[in-house]
Amino acid sequence: MQNKISIEQLIQNDQELSIISSNDQSHNTLNVLVAYLQENNALLKELLLKNGAILFRGFEVNDNDDFRRVKEVFFGTSDFTYMDGNSPRTKLSSNIYTSTEYPQELAITLHNELSYSSNWPKHLLFYCHIAAEEGGETPLCNSRQILKKLDVKIVDAFAQYGVKYTRFLSGSQGMGKTWANTFETSDQNVIEQYCHENNIEFFWENGGLYLSNNGPGIIDHPITGEAVWFNQANQFHPCSLSNDVYKGMKLLFSDQKYKYPQYAYYGNGEEIPEAYLKEITEVHFSNSLKFKWQKGDIVILDNLLVAHGRMPFKGPRKIYVSMC
Repeated sequence: MQNKISIEQLIQNDQELSIISSNDQSHNTLNVLVAYLQENNALLKELLLKNGAILFRGFEVNDNDDFRRVKEVFFGTSDFTYMDGNSPRTKLSSNIYTSTEYPQELAITLHNELSYSSNWPKHLLFYCHIAAEEGGETPLCNSRQILKKLDVKIVDAFAQYGVKYTRFLSGSQGMGKTWANTFETSDQNVIEQYCHENNIEFFWENGGLYLSNNGPGIIDHPITGEAVWFNQANQFHPCSLSNDVYKGMKLLFSDQKYKYPQYAYYGNGEEIPEAYLKEITEVHFSNSLKFKWQKGDIVILDNLLVAHGRMPFKGPRKIYVSMC
């Protein structure tokens, strides 16, 4: 089977993506992919640690059941959920979600999934069910390289202070996700227990829920020991939104700053310079690797080694995600 499966490298902006595909159309079935994953599990996980991302292309992955099978063969079963997640998503089945329902005309800044939470996934898997007619790429950026690209003043500040994240979640549909959607439950007792267990400060106000927790700015990878950029400060801060929206929010929340749907400070509570946050976003995008999705593609990411985002798109697009 080995000579019928090829591994190529897509290189852009000093980023590498390993692309694994079949050289023989008679050997592109789901069973062939599953067998390859079983036989080469250790090798592929070494490759994932090296580049942080692998793309499987051209195999017959047709639905979420096939997607789940690939995930479980490679990583085993997992009950990781998107509880406490901030992106608008629909849960399709156990451990499988839409990648995001953020407006398609807007880009999503690159980030490491749930890096603001104390419960982040080690790995992400994306499956392309329908590729966009135009755009919709998932840009990838090496979190090790980001440390070398950012101004040293920014890196030092985030290493020293970390990040304080705040959220104010509505009890009904409005600006951002509701607290029930965020925690996948309407039981306030369950939410409060989760907050207690995960060092999240909280209080209820008029049906809304305020949350505050601290997270790292930089961490060491648990296997490689390498330092990696690992936070979502620029994405949480409202300066990442359009100028008009940000100006409106500043007027709306001038006397009640805690009511911003999302906000980010240094871990000591001080403001992060907006120029720093904008540089972080720009450096991620300018150093990212992009590829055009094809139906049936599966991408596996090491969530600590690689940040991901989304480019604007036109036409239907269905990319699903699972975490573990």
